Amino acid sequence: MGLRAQFRQVDNRNDFYLIPTTGSPIYLSDLSVNYTSDDRVYAAYTTYTNMLGKWGYQAGLRLESSDYIGNLPDKSQSFNVTFPVSLFPSLYLTRKAAKEQEVQLNYTRKINRPNFWQLYPFTDYSDSLNISRGNPDLRPEFTNSIEMSYQKTFKNRDNLIASAYYKRTEGLITRYQAKEIAPVSGKDILINTYLNAQSSYLAGLELISKNKITRTWELTTNLNLFQSGIELSDPTIAVSDPIPSWQLKMNHTIKVGKRFTLQLNGEYVSKTVLPPSGSGGGRGGWSGGGGGGMWGQTASSAQGYSLPNYFMDAGLRADLGKTRQTSLSINWSDAFRTRRQQVHTASDYFVQDVFRRRDPQLVRLNFNWRFGKVDANLFKRKNSKGGEGMEGMSM
Repeated sequence: MGLRAQFRQVDNRNDFYLIPTTGSPIYLSDLSVNYTSDDRVYAAYTTYTNMLGKWGYQAGLRLESSDYIGNLPDKSQSFNVTFPVSLFPSLYLTRKAAKEQEVQLNYTRKINRPNFWQLYPFTDYSDSLNISRGNPDLRPEFTNSIEMSYQKTFKNRDNLIASAYYKRTEGLITRYQAKEIAPVSGKDILINTYLNAQSSYLAGLELISKNKITRTWELTTNLNLFQSGIELSDPTIAVSDPIPSWQLKMNHTIKVGKRFTLQLNGEYVSKTVLPPSGSGGGRGGWSGGGGGGMWGQTASSAQGYSLPNYFMDAGLRADLGKTRQTSLSINWSDAFRTRRQQVHTASDYFVQDVFRRRDPQLVRLNFNWRFGKVDANLFKRKNSKGGEGMEGMSM
């Protein structure tokens, strides 16, 4: 059981000036933004775990309320989004069967709040072909998920997991383009912003296989077959039709001699309206890509779709010394420079194709020295709370 409270205050100012060839700079009040915000979250939660016959179960409940207040003092505008107490139940059922088999059934309800940049009303004109602005009226999105999975461990310790899942989100935060008149030039421009869709769904089948190909070569394969769709509350806005999609991840871990380990991570995502959760690669590996930027994360597109994307990361580690307490590793992200984001957007009055390469190729050299006595129970506790464990090269 526990209580949680989060308070965040932000004070941000952006001033724009037009600098003429002669005379003093001219302050552009229409483009400048003085924005303050106050974000508060209150929560209480509890979980209960027990056995009922051959079934193990964990039931949880979280009560949560939040409010967001934003102010534009120079323009006498304010934004207020308040949510009363909401309930977020969860239930996990597990049954172990003979011959190393296990069946699981899970249900959860979750909340995802818009981040600061999605709420920020500042218009970013740094890219004249991709003008962006947050929407301070955004509301959190709520997702109900149900998943049934089957796991089988074979005699040679190979492992197979098959999961069928369905997720439905109310108020999905999605990208949207609107036509406006530029305050300075008076011309028509397209603004990339966000809105809350009426709902969205994501349904699919995921297969995960971990196989020991040889004594020195281990392969983990993840195949995700899914379909997604988005429905807007405004019937006048055309949205993309649901698209059957698929995602393939492969991780190769190869022992080279007694001291070297090679790892290759590859991923491919087909054309999709709503990308599957956790896409992006590099999770738990040695050479993840990372992200960032003002309008950083991959988002769904209500008026179009994301084109196929693929990449491969590589890493090589050498264990040094008699006790192998030191290691040297080199990691190469996006080895073939194929990781990019391509989005096709269309409406009654425009068609737009955007190509963006956010993360360049990156080579990292890491040196690690492990000393002292290792308490394995520390990492067991970490894994039990959803940590990534000790599989990374830079441990």
